[in-house]
Amino acid sequence: MTLELNNDRHAPLIVVSGEVDMSTAHLISELAEHVITRRPARLALDLSGVTFFSAHGISALLRTQRAAESAEVTLALQAAAPCVTYLLAVTSAGINLDIPVVSASR
Repeated sequence: MTLELNNDRHAPLIVVSGEVDMSTAHLISELAEHVITRRPARLALDLSGVTFFSAHGISALLRTQRAAESAEVTLALQAAAPCVTYLLAVTSAGINLDIPVVSASR
């Protein structure tokens, strides 16, 4: 898994690529929590490059969501791979992230 931080002061973006599993998922919430301490207006996660997403990824998103809510930072998914949206849907994890509908190829 790789993480990339596009550090816009008011709306940073964390881009996640690769496999999110028990050995990597915590890195997402750790980076997000670090960014949240700077209190941006919004933090976006781009999970469109995720190739595998485990239950540990859901835990990382839940930790990130709690940290954002506590700091009054808006948290949103900019994009999510099908493996992410599928697991979020079937688990009903209660993650309140706005996942925009991405249109099919033009």
